[in-house]
Amino acid sequence: MKKISYYYSSENESEINLEIWKSLQSHNEAARKLHFDWTGIVYEIQLKEVGKVDLPELVKVLLDKEGMKALPILVVNEEVYKYGEFSVAYAVEELLDVGVSIQIEE
Repeated sequence: MKKISYYYSSENESEINLEIWKSLQSHNEAARKLHFDWTGIVYEIQLKEVGKVDLPELVKVLLDKEGMKALPILVVNEEVYKYGEFSVAYAVEELLDVGVSIQIEE
């Protein structure tokens, strides 16, 4: 089981990044079973807005050290996986073995 927590600030978070996580978070049981059958990966995703939730110690320490530039912070199984500027799409591909395609209307 991959327990994924994404800590972010609403002031500087990309709507696209949040939509990627929300789309995965909202998968129903059938979609999660299909994903497991295909990849063998079970996951749980939590979106956590800094300032609105209690932070685990490892996130507090990183924020104390790096300040707000540490955001977003991606924690997997209670370990910091990535922080600061990084591609959410690539992180999802690495963690869940699934491709991410983004379409933006102009």
